[in-house]
Amino acid sequence: MDALADIEQAALDAAEELRSVFSGDLVLPADPGYDRARRVWNGCIDRRPALIARCRCTADVAAVLRAARARGLEIAVRGGGHSIAGLSVADQAVTIDLSGLGTVRVDPGTRRAFVPAGSLLASVDRETQRHNLAVTSGFVSHTGVAGLTLGGGFGWTARKHGLACDNLRAAEVVLADGTVVVASEAGDRDLLWGLRGAGSNFGVTTAFEFELHPVGPMVATGTAFYALEDGARVLRALRQFAEDASDETTWVASVWDAERDTPVPAEHHGKPVVTLTFVHVGAVEDGLRLDRQLRAAASPLAETAGPVSYLDLQCGNDAGWRHGLRRYWKSHYLWDLPDAAIEAFLARGTTAGQGHPPITGSLQTRGGAVARVGEQDTAVGHRGAKFEFLTASNWTDPAEDDARRAHLRSFAEAMAPYSRGVYVNNLGIEGEDRVRAAYGEEKLARLVSLKRRYDPDNVFHLNQNIRP
Repeated sequence: MDALADIEQAALDAAEELRSVFSGDLVLPADPGYDRARRVWNGCIDRRPALIARCRCTADVAAVLRAARARGLEIAVRGGGHSIAGLSVADQAVTIDLSGLGTVRVDPGTRRAFVPAGSLLASVDRETQRHNLAVTSGFVSHTGVAGLTLGGGFGWTARKHGLACDNLRAAEVVLADGTVVVASEAGDRDLLWGLRGAGSNFGVTTAFEFELHPVGPMVATGTAFYALEDGARVLRALRQFAEDASDETTWVASVWDAERDTPVPAEHHGKPVVTLTFVHVGAVEDGLRLDRQLRAAASPLAETAGPVSYLDLQCGNDAGWRHGLRRYWKSHYLWDLPDAAIEAFLARGTTAGQGHPPITGSLQTRGGAVARVGEQDTAVGHRGAKFEFLTASNWTDPAEDDARRAHLRSFAEAMAPYSRGVYVNNLGIEGEDRVRAAYGEEKLARLVSLKRRYDPDNVFHLNQNIRP
């Protein structure tokens, strides 16, 4: 038998062993639901696992790990399936699918949320907002809680209340040998430290306990649209706004090509525009005053501002980041925003006379509570960064893959001289050097030591891997 046939037989044998003890669903390539079960958010990812194990409890996870390891099968772990690199599925591997692990539970008295690892951000936001509480979550509500948290977890409330992982108080983890442990300040503090930023490397996290904070139900937000020629003035204003912002306020500047439904005069459709957005999660009346700063930055082509429910805010990006589109992005941290970086940002990696496919660049303010946690207090790296740069694009035609990715890389390379470090959740398949850049040498050494302790065989390597 060849290697592929050996793997397929091993997966069949694992499934047969599991059927008597597994409470979830086992999906093999010949099964009717296989193609749907292997599909993930990024439409560029088309991989064929040997077995998909859709778990319903922690015991299911442990059983799959033991059965797969006994047969030498590789293991991928799927929460929300939102990784840009598609890390939750791999060819001829076993995917441990956590989406069926239960429901979110909130204790408003202790301000705690108990969250199964397969939960999406929308379910956490919905349950916590019943009590006007929240934990930091991301910007797209169909993102998985597990991946977001284990890589850090930035969102609209992070400057006020810290990253998602900063609010992680305990986690249940199934280790590579199938044993179950609880990481917490009262229990395994070393493992909790590693879960807060590099957590996919040590085991399968099956449940999270988060501290919650008062948020909402209403927040304030506003966006202004500017002509490209005003972009430098707008970004210099952003530089000052970021310096002056309260912890309740996050600013985002973007450059992109206006579409037909963009609320700017028709003559600007199809042309580059710059936008400036604020989100204020404190008192609504204080946030609404920030619309003055939108007009102070430059004369806008159009402007919107007003109160919005926190739940609507959290869902506001869902359509633009919907499932199934082909996607690619690149990211850096910036520790300052000099004029040269502004010029590079507005050029989007092109030179005079060159066209480019529609790609977006954004600069989002960091700092606040994120920066007040000590750099070595969690595995998350680069807490002192002032901005995160991201360039992204989506498309449907595979023939555009090379051109889109080339321009995105060009844009990222143009911003690289002004950057240091990267957010691990925004890494694609970029190699060991970029993983190293996400953590820094001192932190990486501690993570390697933890990896040797919890996963010396590197069973969990289909991730942004820290090798033992």
